[in-house]
This record gives sequence, C-alpha cells and structure tokens, in this order.
Amino acid sequence: MKAFLPLVPLALGLTLGQALAQTIPNGNLDTWATRNDVEAPTNWLNTDDAVAATPLGALAIKTGTVTKSTDFQQGTFAARLESKTVAVPFIGNIVAPGILALGNKLNANSMYPGGLPFTSRPANMQFYYKLAGTNVANDRPAAEVQLTRTVNGRQEPIATGRLIFTTTADNYTLTTVPLVYTSSAAPDSIHIGFASGSNVSITTVPPTSSLTAGTTLLIDNIAMVGVATSNRTALDTRSLNVYPNPSASGVFALQADEPALRAAPYSVLDITGRVVRTAAAGAPTAAPRTIDLRGQAAGLYTLRLDTSDGRTVVQKLVVE
Repeated sequence: MKAFLPLVPLALGLTLGQALAQTIPNGNLDTWATRNDVEAPTNWLNTDDAVAATPLGALAIKTGTVTKSTDFQQGTFAARLESKTVAVPFIGNIVAPGILALGNKLNANSMYPGGLPFTSRPANMQFYYKLAGTNVANDRPAAEVQLTRTVNGRQEPIATGRLIFTTTADNYTLTTVPLVYTSSAAPDSIHIGFASGSNVSITTVPPTSSLTAGTTLLIDNIAMVGVATSNRTALDTRSLNVYPNPSASGVFALQADEPALRAAPYSVLDITGRVVRTAAAGAPTAAPRTIDLRGQAAGLYTLRLDTSDGRTVVQKLVVE
C-alpha cells in the first residue's frame, strides 16, 4: 500500500461557509466495524490492511495503530492514529504509523490506494485534528487527497492536495487542504489518506522507519468543500524545461517553446503548501527565466505557472 505520494498542494484560498461538495462516506468517522480481528471505521482502510497485503501478512501481525476514540470534535467517535513499536518476527522492532485511507479495497497494484466513487470538483478538503508528539517535525504526519479518473484501465490524476503537519495541536483545529487541478475532466474516484508519520516504509521487506513511538494524530469530520473556480486544463509539460533539476545551488532556469508559458507569472510552494517565491508575468523574450530558491531548505518544491489564457502547469523542483 502506497500510504502517501509525493504531491504538494497549491493554495486556492477558499474558506468556511462555502457549500459542501459531494459527501465523503463516513466522513464523520462515527461508524466502526470489526474486520480481520481489528476494529476500523467503515469505508476506510488502516495500517493493518496495508500490512496484511504484504509478505508480512503471513505473520498475522496486528499493529493496533488506528483505534476508535471518544475524544471527538463532533458526533460519536474520532479516529486515533498513533505511531507504535511493533515486534516483527525475524526482523525486530519497528515503529509503525497509524494510517487511514478512504476505501474498501486496497488495490495494492494501483497508483493510488483505496478510493471510492466521486464525481464533484471541490476546491478543498477540510477536517479537524489534534496532534501530539515529541518529534513531529521529523515524523512528518501528513494528510493527502487525490481525485482521479480511469481511462483505458489506467488511473489519471485530476487534482491533488497534501499537507505536512509541522507543529502539535492540543485542541481540535480546523485545517484546509487546497486541491490543485491539472485537468478539466470530471473525476470518478476520490482517494484520501492520513498518517501519524510519513518517514516510513512499512510495506518493504525489511520495513524501514525513523518514526517516534507515541506521535498521535486524531482526525474527525472530514469534508470536501467549495467548488473549483475554473476548469483549467494543464499545458503539455513536454514544452517546458526547468534545469538543472535537481539544483545544488537552488537556482533554476526556465525555458519553454510556448511564449505564453515562458512569460507566465509563477509561484513556488514548499512541501507544506507555503508560497516561498512569486514572480509577475515576464517579458516576451526567448531567453530563459531564472527561478531563484537560494536560501530555501533542501527538499521538494512545486512550481506553478498560470498563463494569460487561463491554463496552468505544475512541475516539481528539487533543491539538493
């Protein structure tokens, strides 16, 4: 099970008070049932489902990292995701994260885990959370959402959003994960995932982890809200060249065959969705444009360009 994918959200700026999009089944996490000797919220998969689908499943390991909690924001229950030390026979102890993924079927060979039917084009995912732990910055608890469409048996991304939690929260806090659309097509599925830590690979043999036992993420009342304000179609990224990528210096050159793309205003976001660089529309010149990320931490960034005719393109940048 691919618990999380390296996708980065782009801010679209919609807030509370907007209309709800299509409802997420059991988005309030109030309905639970026992499956494979483990209690889990209906319409959601958990860490133990992921483990059972790997060679480790033959060892009948139960992590107990996702449990029902009466510490809820509203309703009857919330989901408690806790990173726990798990004894793995022949391997030793490993700290496994609590993972919660929307869906009733693992689809282990699919690009996106789980998923349920969904046809709306919402602007954001919203939910309430609490977060406790002594090493949150290293553990990188995360939330992620993807909208996809199946074409000729292959899942194609329509929109994505991701949030990496960086600080603890003692009280239930409402947070928003904006979606960035890279296609004007309607989705047919939605994939949502939460994890108490993402610095881990529990599906490899042997599994690897640098998580801290005890990091706890409480999740409640998940909803898709708002409506995407445009039906932008992604530009063909083959006409875009950003180099060097990765960049050791943090300086990139942007070159494109299409004049509208060369001159488009752009923004650069870090992995938490924070805008770290912006630039207005450039002059209509054939010379490469400079994207300067000197002074930014090493890691993954997202470049977004918006052309004057309403199209958009998103590309990953890596600073070494």
